[in-house]
Amino acid sequence: MQTLLKLTQNEIIGDRQIYSMIAIYILSANIILIPAGHIFENLFIEYTISLVILDIVTLPAIIIAGLLIRSILADPHHPTDWLRSRIDRRRAARILAGLVLLLAFVPFMATFTAMKSFIGLSGFTADVPLADLDRWLHLGVDPAVFLHRVFDYGVVWRFFAAIYGPGWMLWVDGFVFWMAVAAPTPDIRKRFFIGYIFAWAVLGNVVAWLAISAGPAFFAQVTGNADRFASVLAAVGAHTLPDGSGIRDIQTYLWDLYVSRSSGFGMGISAFPSLHVAMVTLCALVAFEISRILAIVGVIIVILIEMGSVLFGWHYAIDGYFSIAVMAAVWGILRRPYLLGRPSIDQSRAALHHLAEYPEPDRRQPRGAPDTKMH
Repeated sequence: MQTLLKLTQNEIIGDRQIYSMIAIYILSANIILIPAGHIFENLFIEYTISLVILDIVTLPAIIIAGLLIRSILADPHHPTDWLRSRIDRRRAARILAGLVLLLAFVPFMATFTAMKSFIGLSGFTADVPLADLDRWLHLGVDPAVFLHRVFDYGVVWRFFAAIYGPGWMLWVDGFVFWMAVAAPTPDIRKRFFIGYIFAWAVLGNVVAWLAISAGPAFFAQVTGNADRFASVLAAVGAHTLPDGSGIRDIQTYLWDLYVSRSSGFGMGISAFPSLHVAMVTLCALVAFEISRILAIVGVIIVILIEMGSVLFGWHYAIDGYFSIAVMAAVWGILRRPYLLGRPSIDQSRAALHHLAEYPEPDRRQPRGAPDTKMH
């Protein structure tokens, strides 16, 4: 009988490829950052606090509460039996190993933020060509200007603000938490986190460095042309949330950090490509392999996040188009069975179908009956 500690160790060892990718990224980034003196120790503290609160406290508390309610509804007289019957030692080990993996992403995200702010220090050179290409693709109209003509209503703006801000965070972090502690199959889990690391490290740093841009929100500052997106920024500044804050306040905060070379949560300005869109695209691609309904929701969220990124002046539309195309291509490559020593995609689907058609039997023993379970 394996102990919970031993099972957890085995699960962590099974994640060694993901840990290796995290370590390689952190090491590679710091080879650049340390000689340049671009190190902000407080970022690690800020990300530790925020990610621990979200991933180790808030999300588990919400899930535990939901499971307890489900367990009580299943058997009000024995309210914990349903829950205990579905969490054995192996599942508990996967949960513990998943929480350890989530903690490993704290230095990863802090390092990414430092790199994101570093790549913009030499200036922004791609805004004009990206904005011109964006306008050409949309028949001579800047998408941000067009969207504000259509959606310049307070209630619509607040809807998009809720989706783009807290909605995005709950959806993406919810997927990250799910994949870490309870992914449907190990194959999907591995592909998700490889895609996740690729998006932040390659799209968010490497590609962003090759085509460094600030986006419509900062177009005037980096190009000297204050007229092109003036109507967009005026509309963004005119709308506020119920607490009085607004998107324009966040943009001003980020620009102040950039100009003063100060550190802060979310620091760094980089528009191309869109990581917001890349993340929800990754979630949608995972959803397509799990549930048709979840996939539909995922696609809708991709569309809304893409629209929101343009509406608020964070991105040119092409920033999101590029992210969608690249993430879809990467996911297609990761689905190839000969990569990473994975089972074939048909085997993974068969495993999911088996779980759906033959759910795990109820392990509860009749009251007073001997426990004959094999561990």
